Amino acid sequence: MLKSDVANEITDLLGIPKVRFSTGSTEPKELFIQIADCLGLGIELNLNKPVLARQIVESSGAVWLPDYESTGSTVTLKGLLAVKSAVEFYLVNKPDFS
Repeated sequence: MLKSDVANEITDLLGIPKVRFSTGSTEPKELFIQIADCLGLGIELNLNKPVLARQIVESSGAVWLPDYESTGSTVTLKGLLAVKSAVEFYLVNKPDFS
């Protein structure tokens, strides 16, 4: 499984635009900004990618593990999967205002 595949699954779940990956499968920061914005998490958006991803994951009550990020301010496949799990958590547990 590629990080771009997981990112596409996340954007499909949320109904937000897909993001483009640069060479070396580096995830774009825009992905995490879109997720935080779409879910209304109130996260400071000028943070680096691993911190944004960590806050998304931790806001759902899950734990951010050291192997979810790597040097160079990137999120690993495991980290992106954790973000996807957080998104799924929010979609299942979103408040019903109707």
